[in-house]
Amino acid sequence: MPVYLAVRGKVFDVTPGRNFYGPGGPYANFAGRDATRGLACGSFDEDMLTKDLQGELDDLNGLGDEEMEALRGWEERFEEKYLVVGRLVKVGDEGKPVKEEGKVVEG
Repeated sequence: MPVYLAVRGKVFDVTPGRNFYGPGGPYANFAGRDATRGLACGSFDEDMLTKDLQGELDDLNGLGDEEMEALRGWEERFEEKYLVVGRLVKVGDEGKPVKEEGKVVEG
């Protein structure tokens, strides 16, 4: 069974890192969720993770420069190691173009 997690809207297949992200792994609580805020803040707290997958996407409000820099590091690490298999989009926006760092991609 695959293991996925999302960082800044990108859904990564982290199955090759199952020892870290799968059941019993140290980062297991990030699996199946938007892990962006938790990774940026270096926190495993449930409050930092998306609970309602039908709810609003995290706009990253309140994150400072240090957290955003940490987040960029995590995102780069995931992009180097894991395959992007999808994107998180707001419910109702499926199929609409998504703006991603200055470019428009399909949603």
